[in-house]
Amino acid sequence: MNAFETLGLPARLAISAEEVNSAFREAGKSMHPDAGGDEAEFARLREAHAILASPSRRLRQWLETRGIAVETRGVVDSRVMDLFATVGDVSQRAETIVRRRQETKSALGLALLEQETQQCREEVEGTIATLATAIFKECEEFGHYEAAAAPDGVRACTSVRNLAFLEKWQAGLRALYARLV
Repeated sequence: MNAFETLGLPARLAISAEEVNSAFREAGKSMHPDAGGDEAEFARLREAHAILASPSRRLRQWLETRGIAVETRGVVDSRVMDLFATVGDVSQRAETIVRRRQETKSALGLALLEQETQQCREEVEGTIATLATAIFKECEEFGHYEAAAAPDGVRACTSVRNLAFLEKWQAGLRALYARLV
């Protein structure tokens, strides 16, 4: 499937979330099963939306439309790996607090954990923001890929992997944050 064609968008990397959402809503008006559309076609539309909403998946799709095979296994940049330790530490602390809160039976016990919980929420928020910045910086490469007559496939595949890790970590931390609230 070509997600760009499915949503009626030009095959470019610099697409805003609003453009993707707007194209999805517009196509969904006629493809949604409640509007007489086919359920399989609407599922295809949802998948196209998911692909283009994710920078890693959008880059992969863009490369594949240009005949560049994307290897998802391989190395990531050291700056991304440097974030792994931070994400792991913050996730471990958050999981510990979540477990302690679940095990606490009294309101007093929960009250005593509140300050530590708040500090952990702030750490998780800060790490989510750090990951968002890293994703933004990685996406700055998109202009170079689009401008090149022949994009550097090796570098672009590394970007796909970098973004996939960053997005996965960000989603995991968001889920942890929700458990801390």
